[in-house]
Parts: sequence; C-alpha cells; structure tokens
Amino acid sequence: MKLAAVVTAAAALALGYLSLEERPARGLARGAAVPPLRLPALDGAVVDLVALRGHVVVINFWATWCPPCVQEMPALETLHRTLGPEGLVVLGVSVDEDTAALRAFVRRAELSFPILRDPGGRGPSAAFVRSGYPETYVVDPQGRLVESYVGPAEWATPGAIDHFRELLARLGGADTRPPL
Repeated sequence: MKLAAVVTAAAALALGYLSLEERPARGLARGAAVPPLRLPALDGAVVDLVALRGHVVVINFWATWCPPCVQEMPALETLHRTLGPEGLVVLGVSVDEDTAALRAFVRRAELSFPILRDPGGRGPSAAFVRSGYPETYVVDPQGRLVESYVGPAEWATPGAIDHFRELLARLGGADTRPPL
C-alpha cells in the first residue's frame, strides 16, 4: 500500500514537470517593471537587462545543485536555439558559488545561451526569486513582467514553442538583431 502511494505521488510530480503552466511568483506583479539585473556572464561580458530592451527575454534562475533546474536546461537550450533567431533572448542566472563546477556543467550540457553569475543569489537575484529554484520570468520589450514560472517547466514542447512565438508576435519583440 505504501509503495503504491509513493509511486502515485512520484507520477503526479513527474506530470507536473512536463507542462508549461504559468505559476506566478510571489512579489512580482504582472505588468510591473522588473527589478534591475546587471551581472557578469561566464564568458566575461557583463549583461544588463536594460540593454535587452526591444526583445522578449526569458530569465531562468537556477543552480547546478538543483536537480529540477538541471533537468530543464536542455529544454531551455532548445527554446534558445529555436526562437533566438526570431528575437527571443534566453538568459540563465546561476546562483552557484563554485565557478569551476558551473563551467564544467555548462560545457557538458552544451549550453549556448548566456549564463550569468550571481553567487549565492545575494545580488540582483534576490529581487526576483521568492520560492526557490528554478524560477523563470518572461520580460516584455519594455522591461515589464509578462509571466512567471515557479519550478521546472518543459520549455521545448511544440505548445511551448508556439506560446513564445505568439508572445513575440503579440508583444512586438521580434527584434532579431543580435542583442548580446
């Protein structure tokens, strides 16, 4: 009986991870200007969210020590590769303290979207993250919050790709000039 309950609970959790369902984060209101975000990237550049105005931006706060975060990285990479040429910007903000471990993970996972660093989440991440990791925010071309997701999501399903393509069309964020 206990085994059946554990299996049922695990299946329910797994199904929850498979969908792209907005789960609003506490504290950031839809339509409000997002907090400032200016952080160093692993490649040495400094990325400032203000410089990305004109684009729809997906900001994922994560860590290599967070299994659900690691699980969704391939889907975020697919989202980036699929819709980056159409103007969508995907940013990963790692709160890892160990830079070498982060670099090794990014290399192994073959992530090509910018990975920004906020060790311990004590910098700009603290203004965003309210519930834990991963948390993801979608920002419109004017710097306002459009959507937020708490927990992992499946970013690369046909439905998710269509959703972000529709956001690009509706928000006018199809600026395809390379932002970074």
